[in-house]
Amino acid sequence: MTRWTEARLGGWSLLSGTVAVAVGYALSPGRGMVDTVPSTSLADLTLAMARNATLSYAVAVVLVLGALLMLNGIATLRRFTAPLPRLGLLGMAVGALLQMVMRGFDYMLIGMGEAALGPDPEQSAQWLESALGMQRTVWGLHFTGSVAGYAGMAILAFGLISRPEPLRLPPVLNGIVAALALGSLVLFIAAWHSNTLELRLAPVFGLMSASGIIYMGLLGWRLARSEAGDPPTD
Repeated sequence: MTRWTEARLGGWSLLSGTVAVAVGYALSPGRGMVDTVPSTSLADLTLAMARNATLSYAVAVVLVLGALLMLNGIATLRRFTAPLPRLGLLGMAVGALLQMVMRGFDYMLIGMGEAALGPDPEQSAQWLESALGMQRTVWGLHFTGSVAGYAGMAILAFGLISRPEPLRLPPVLNGIVAALALGSLVLFIAAWHSNTLELRLAPVFGLMSASGIIYMGLLGWRLARSEAGDPPTD
């Protein structure tokens, strides 16, 4: 397999994986556009996932496969970039890997939520309490993955300002993305400590996530269309 073919496959993997993850999150019950609940209510999120169990199960699989494709694209892109962008891609890979782990927890949470919707109030309460404990674990993984992802994107975009090969994105675009990712990281950490702030900033996080998805898709497209040769040795 030639280097050009490797870059092309990795680019399409990154692009298609990004699209799959975007669609998966958009259709995620409770989190996305289906049966949306406040992001601060883990109980409501669990029950929303259970009320739409079939879709929740399907979305979890789509997100895992999408993240896997993204990881292949990220690993390929690292072979053709300079050291600083590689560090950023490492952070983004950690974020994608944790997303896969979280979706595994989701599969168990859906079943626990379905049990919590049962007719017996006492058993329902017990199942919901057990689910909430697992949701807190998922929420902690969400924090770690988001911090790694935001920081990784900021470092990647900043590194591509001075060393854009082989993607050759405009330095201004990379600078804007780096600033947005850094701002997202700061706001995310601040909102983590305030439910009120988190709810107020929900539309902002949605826009920033959309910007990140578009940027990652663009990276995949440019890598697939490039004629990258051997990876840089420096």
